[in-house]
Amino acid sequence: MHRQTLDLKKKEHPDTLGSMNNLALVLEQQGKYEEAEQMQRQTLDPREKVLGEEHPDTLASHEQPCTSIRAAGKA
Repeated sequence: MHRQTLDLKKKEHPDTLGSMNNLALVLEQQGKYEEAEQMQRQTLDPREKVLGEEHPDTLASHEQPCTSIRAAGKA
């Protein structure tokens, strides 16, 4: 469902970025760490551009790929 939502929305809209983040969290919970990390990294630059570097969601986006990497046992 989240993937279908992403197809319908503009990629740099704050709601779309939130949906991408939610999808990444679901993927991580399913143990799909590489997919989760990839999705999380895709949100970094757009969130900085749309929300600004100091926005809480942007700052959280910088930490989330690290969480997936640790969960996958890569760190």
